Amino acid sequence: MADLEKKETKTGKEDPGGSGGYQMKISLGVIAMLVSATGMGLVPLFSRWATRTDMFNGALGFNAGDSIGALMAVGRMGMGVVAFLIIMVATHKVHVFKKLKLTPAIALGGLMIGMSLACYVTSTLLTTVSNAVLFIYIGPVICVLLARIFRKEPMSALQWACLGAVFIGMLFGEGLVGFGVGGAAFGVDFNLVPSTPEFPQKGLGDAFGIASGFFYGASMFFNGYRKDADTTARGVWNFIFAVIGAGAITIVLNALGANPGMENWALNVHFTTFNWIGAVLLWLVCGPLALGFLLVAGRNLPAADYGTIAYWEVPVALFVGLVVFGEPFTINTALGAILIIGGGAIPSIKGMVAGRKQKQQAEISENLAARLEEEAIKEDIR
Repeated sequence: MADLEKKETKTGKEDPGGSGGYQMKISLGVIAMLVSATGMGLVPLFSRWATRTDMFNGALGFNAGDSIGALMAVGRMGMGVVAFLIIMVATHKVHVFKKLKLTPAIALGGLMIGMSLACYVTSTLLTTVSNAVLFIYIGPVICVLLARIFRKEPMSALQWACLGAVFIGMLFGEGLVGFGVGGAAFGVDFNLVPSTPEFPQKGLGDAFGIASGFFYGASMFFNGYRKDADTTARGVWNFIFAVIGAGAITIVLNALGANPGMENWALNVHFTTFNWIGAVLLWLVCGPLALGFLLVAGRNLPAADYGTIAYWEVPVALFVGLVVFGEPFTINTALGAILIIGGGAIPSIKGMVAGRKQKQQAEISENLAARLEEEAIKEDIR
């Protein structure tokens, strides 16, 4: 094990956050990313636990207003602020935080992720887990599209194909295209189902899910700026603005409602002890635990590896929906998952493979140069 750690330390790259030559530990990064993605994937479990009158029966409603999900996201992001402040003090980076210039990109990155997660948690309460988690993962493709529009970054044929795959995956996930019950013939049906017995506000939940994906992609886009910023110092600002973003969604929904007559949508909170346990678990497990390990993963993994492993959240959430809540996993859901996950992950996997090859070629060149140098020294001695 000591030899493995030594090898990983030597083969790592310097941390771009300005940590002074830190060397990545790949195995630690992989474990941290899996823990983080698992924590993220448990959001539907804890959000329904925290808010539903009956955790396993959505038709009975919530022990709060319908937009309680956005309020839960405020608590989760608030815990993120606390976690990053503790990490900042523990790693003696208070001076780095003070020196970091707050720019619009840093602020907007945090604001967008807060709005995304407020919409996502709300979506997990109003529609199926599979729809909520699949829709938020249109984010990486939205990021590529925004970079193409605003930064004029070129899009390869593969990226355009992935964009198309994600769009078609959304149609399968929503049931607008796909196979009928019992494997009936393939068909197209653009009649949206706004309500089901289990999810009376399913259409609204799907809309929140799609909004969460767009906000997630926008957050990734803005986080593409100021890569020189220290990870911890930037994280503090990100989560401060994430609280503001999630709070803004909560305030808007509470003040206006989704429809006329639905004012005071969020703050009619009458949680039981069981609900509060779920809320605390949501704030801790999906907050400091998942976000803290996310920081560790970001510090020890190349971006392509990081982005690819993050998709572990999807099967975790789908497992929760299938096993815990008994939601049907249809062939259309499966096809939608394959298209959305594939469309988002393939570019990352391609980048990861290319990075591995480049690294291997660099190591071969270094070893060859070292051997040639040794042979030259031997010849001089002779």
